[in-house]
Order: sequence, then structure tokens, then C-alpha cells
Amino acid sequence: MIINIFFGYLVIEYLMIKEQQRRRYTKRIELGIETNAPYGVGAFLPANILIIGEQSANPETSANQQPFCDYDRCSGWLNNQLEDAGIPEEKLFWVNALNNDGSSIDLTKLVDALNPSEVIALGGVAAKLCHQSKIDHYKFYHPQYWKRFGRKQPYEFTTILKGFVC
Repeated sequence: MIINIFFGYLVIEYLMIKEQQRRRYTKRIELGIETNAPYGVGAFLPANILIIGEQSANPETSANQQPFCDYDRCSGWLNNQLEDAGIPEEKLFWVNALNNDGSSIDLTKLVDALNPSEVIALGGVAAKLCHQSKIDHYKFYHPQYWKRFGRKQPYEFTTILKGFVC
């Protein structure tokens, strides 16, 4: 009986986490639609923070290029980190550095249109695009890397991001 109660608690906790992730990425997608984002997701508003990921997790099969809008892999983990830190989606705009076909986005054009307060590159691919485009940026480990190798320490990205938005 104790095992059943413990298992039931774990299932409820798991479902609550999944619902939290779903709400967060749904909000991110809705903000992109509401603010007429040319591509990417989140609030495409001047002075928001531009966060650049690398590429869709499954570019061959993914019809969209929405960064970190998934339950699995590092997307779910990152969404949990942002939720736990109390970081509002209304202050963020997200893009991937690479399109599904592997070509780079026009980052200079996007930065000119958005005029972000900060540009954050998550991982080496995103940082390389910022460097090539001569865009000042902060570079952090990609969430997948941090989830795998730095998990015992707070994710520096969320700590710094919280300072920018709160």
C-alpha cells in the first residue's frame, strides 16, 4: 500500500510538471502570434531579450522551427528551470540559429527589427552565428549540455536571465 501511494504521488508530480511545461511553451507560441513575430516564438517586442538556440531537435521531421517548445529532451528541462526561476515569457523572444535545412537565419535583420535589450546565445552554434553577424551577445552552455554535465549546479543562464528581467 505504501508503494502504491508513493507511486501515485510520483505520477501526480510528473503530470503537474508536464502541465507546467505545456503552459509555458503554449504561452511562448501564443505571444509569437499576438506580436506578429516573423519567425521564432515569444514576444516580438522592442527591448525584449533575444534568446538564440541552435536548431530544431528533429529538423528532418519537424514542420516548425519553434525553439524549446517541446516536452522532451532539454526543452522540458529548460522550461522547468525558467518556471522555477519565475522568468516571464512576456520579456523573451526565441529563435533558432539554423533553419531546418541547416541554413543560418538572418540575425542582423532580426536584431535590427527587434532591437533587443540583450542577446543570448545558447550553445556554440548560436554563439558562432552572433560572432559572424557581429552581434554583441552573452554565451551560455546549451541546455542539453548543462542538463547532462552541470546539473548539480544552478544553470547560470537562468540566474543571469532572471537578473535581466526581474
